[in-house]
Amino acid sequence: MSDANSPALLDVQLAIERYKRFAVATHVRPDGDAIGSLLGLTYMLRKLGKEADPYCQDPVPSAHRFLPGSRSIRHSIEQPSFYDAAILVDCGSLLRVGNALADSIGKIPFLINIDHHMNDTPFGDIFWVTPSVSSTCEMLYHLCGQLQLALDPDIAAQLYTGLLADTGSFRFSNTNRQVLALASALVEAGAQPAYIAEQLYESASPESIQLLARVLSTIAFSSDNRVATAELTQKMFAETHTLPEDSEGFINHLRSVKSVELAVLFREDDDNELVHVSMRSKGKIDVSAFARRHGGGGHRNAAAFRVSGKLDAIRSEYTEKALDYLAGAS
Repeated sequence: MSDANSPALLDVQLAIERYKRFAVATHVRPDGDAIGSLLGLTYMLRKLGKEADPYCQDPVPSAHRFLPGSRSIRHSIEQPSFYDAAILVDCGSLLRVGNALADSIGKIPFLINIDHHMNDTPFGDIFWVTPSVSSTCEMLYHLCGQLQLALDPDIAAQLYTGLLADTGSFRFSNTNRQVLALASALVEAGAQPAYIAEQLYESASPESIQLLARVLSTIAFSSDNRVATAELTQKMFAETHTLPEDSEGFINHLRSVKSVELAVLFREDDDNELVHVSMRSKGKIDVSAFARRHGGGGHRNAAAFRVSGKLDAIRSEYTEKALDYLAGAS
């Protein structure tokens, strides 16, 4: 069954038609698919005559501020009782929106979950979850058709951005004929591929390049260069006057090495007692299964989780676990 024919898609359509006021939210530390789907759905709801407000607990990364509506994103819900329903996009769990937003969203009477991440515990009064698609923005393209909404240049740009980001510029294994056809339709509706790609991939600050240089200096290769690991510390952020958003995409430099099948980036969080572990893989190596073992999640070739402890110890321990996992998957 294609995603366009999913029974849950009809349920989402009927709920959108039923309610009038929506809070739309996405996950903390948002990426291109998160921001694209957050804004795309907000604009779709407004075109239907609904009241809709976009929420994200964290700031919009600088590379995504070109998107229409990015400056309207709010960071806290002051009056949950105002809304009839909440819609979460690109969130594998309710807590992925952040504790403050999750508490407020919990006070809204109806919850819809739209996501493409593998999730062992679906949540929401309606959950439309399709791990087989490239991105949440791909799902919203089908929702747009289901709602009989004509695409406009703003929505096309928002959805194209999510599609481009989550397929790695159409390089990842989730790129297929359907994705390319969808991209073509979005371009026909007004998305500008060259402009969007420039904003996402050619707008780095000098400070972020200095940060990248420090991260690349920590690379280590293991298992005949099949595994690459690196680290990102709070000291690096301080020295370069950067933020975590400035490190978006750094792990892809590790993954780009020809021999590397598994890349892991260990990032020290600001309390120095929590480490964010990002993973990327090639081919049949399923890093989402590894991440779920440790309380995280994601996709087959891109996943993440967090673990408490000191960076040095965590890097050593989880590099060994990654090597064991790779050996078992080979």
